[in-house]
Amino acid sequence: MESLIHTTTYGDILRLTGPEWILVMTALVVLAASFIRSSSSPESSSTRTLTWISLAGTVLAGGVLLFNQPLGMVKGDVFFVSEATRWVKLGILLLSVLSLWLHLGTEKRLNHQGEFHALLLFAVVGMLLLVGADHLILVFIALELTALSLYVLTGFEKNKSISSQTAYKYFLIGSVSAALLLYGFSLIYGVSGHMHLTDIQLAIASKPADSLLALGLVMALAGFGFKIAAAPFHMWAPDVYQTAPTPVSSLIASASKVAGFFVLGRFLWGGFAGHAGSIHWTNWTTGWLPLLGLLACLSMLIGNLSALKQMNLRRLLAYSAVAHSGYALLGITSPEPLGPSSVSFYMLTYGISIVGMFGLLQILDQNGGAGDFKSLEGLRFKSGWMAACLMILILSMAGIPPMVGFLAKFNLFIAALKGSSQPMGLILLVVLALGASAVSLYYYLKILKAAFCTDQTEGDHSIQINTYQFTLVSFTVIGVIILGLFPGPILSRLTHAIGI
Repeated sequence: MESLIHTTTYGDILRLTGPEWILVMTALVVLAASFIRSSSSPESSSTRTLTWISLAGTVLAGGVLLFNQPLGMVKGDVFFVSEATRWVKLGILLLSVLSLWLHLGTEKRLNHQGEFHALLLFAVVGMLLLVGADHLILVFIALELTALSLYVLTGFEKNKSISSQTAYKYFLIGSVSAALLLYGFSLIYGVSGHMHLTDIQLAIASKPADSLLALGLVMALAGFGFKIAAAPFHMWAPDVYQTAPTPVSSLIASASKVAGFFVLGRFLWGGFAGHAGSIHWTNWTTGWLPLLGLLACLSMLIGNLSALKQMNLRRLLAYSAVAHSGYALLGITSPEPLGPSSVSFYMLTYGISIVGMFGLLQILDQNGGAGDFKSLEGLRFKSGWMAACLMILILSMAGIPPMVGFLAKFNLFIAALKGSSQPMGLILLVVLALGASAVSLYYYLKILKAAFCTDQTEGDHSIQINTYQFTLVSFTVIGVIILGLFPGPILSRLTHAIGI
């Protein structure tokens, strides 16, 4: 059992939030460096310098998190630190490093590079704060710190009108979700009289079902649904994935999902476990679990069916991400350590795969590709390495053994089957998820068909790949293979950390 330590001194708070402060200081250094850089220095050189500074700060934050955090659970006034939060934050920092590395490989140079890197780092700070939040106000502030940074980053290519339109749409939908979330939190506070999740659970445990509490939970779930791109709150995702700068799309698709699902699970089970209800097919009772099950069903169906007709690869990945959010919601239905650990493992492995996919799309874009299936034609002739990497990443995302995506999805389904006191748990949801996974094979294999089953045409040329792009994609592919062959250490560590 973890030792519980309460802390209120500023020294302890600074030590426990060391990674966040390191990222904030790195963002300020990046801004200062961008202002004082020599006007004679090449733009590409100064941009890479800022990226390297950002990478160094992120890696340093990970080192502090790994080696300078207390054992046991430590609770502050509005946050907590535990083994579980440590490993989830490390996953977020890893995916953030990979997303920043994507920026090293790009040939497209944006204006205001200092602000670009600083906003990326502030978005990561928000994700780290979100994972450790134990207070509704901090949850909201962390969510909005991340969201506001991502809104601006999405529209950073101001010379493209579609980029500004997408950012505006993203901001408007995000503002509505923030209003829903905040109003839901206010209703929850009005009913319980508390802002801390543990205090809320104690306050409402003995109370009968309350209509205001139910309304607050519904509105909060709607707000969280936007953050994780669960249907029907996914409208922003396809446009953002398609038009945002590649590092931004990668960060949204990977690290922000890890943080979003972790805080959603803690919010529901840490504050409202007594009002979960049941969605077992023989024992249906009202609560937030039926709402969660509905979101999962809609996400799996809408995500996969919408992806079938997409011709743009980034939009296809966006709708695929909606479906993956549906799968991950299945794991949250289980309060046992297997549920949260399987969700965290799934989102980490999915995040690594999706970053690798964005790396491949970046290479295709810089070699004249239009981001559609036609740009994949003859890929095995143009670059056998790219074709092989594409196959491994796609098979993992599709959940084909022995790739890690299969094991991650299998653990989610097992968690869902154990997500009820009744035998076989949520069997109907699992059957639906299996059917949805079968549907996803069509569009995933369609990608491989374009890469492997089309002939080389006259005028095809080899693809130019720089060292940064080669390193990033190779790392993600090797990570997918190793995690598929040896998942035990990470999965057992996550399960142990969440269970203690």
